[in-house]
Amino acid sequence: MKSILLAALFSIAGLNANAAVLSFDDIPTSSPNNVGDMPAAYKGFVFNETSDWIDTVGSGWNYGTHSGEFVLLNNNGGPIIVTAADASDFTFDGVWAETWAFAASRSGTISGFNNGAQVWSQQIVIAPSFAFFSGMAGKIDQLQLNLGDFFLIDDLALSSAPAAAAIPEPGSLALLGLGVAGLAAARRRKRA
Repeated sequence: MKSILLAALFSIAGLNANAAVLSFDDIPTSSPNNVGDMPAAYKGFVFNETSDWIDTVGSGWNYGTHSGEFVLLNNNGGPIIVTAADASDFTFDGVWAETWAFAASRSGTISGFNNGAQVWSQQIVIAPSFAFFSGMAGKIDQLQLNLGDFFLIDDLALSSAPAAAAIPEPGSLALLGLGVAGLAAARRRKRA
């Protein structure tokens, strides 16, 4: 009985959350150089003009990926800035990153903002091979990957922030209680 109730609560709690791992492997490619601007909205997220998709396995720029064949390249300097296409809040769950063209290691920051105010920031060091950088807690409406000029990211994990849970009315709580009591009574009756 407890397991049924816990499963129901977890399924209700997760109804509004939507996680996505952006691998960049499903972007339509029509560029002869296997590099191009990011689509206007990719899997519900918008990337600024410093962001290009690139094939780093099947092209002359064979610098590898964390998974698949395509990655996101910071090609024009400055930070990569990510926002939700519908301007909603989201959370940053992690990313794989490395320097471009096996360049030397360097430090940078990953920061989250909400309504222009910084929510969190973490300093990281990227190296010539992909490494994972974990996410941070807190809803944001803008993610900034400020890792210097020319770097690669792959498998960017973002989750849309769940809407605030509605507070049930007393009648709904009573109805839920009656349903749980009915399940318990039916289980006892079945055992007897």
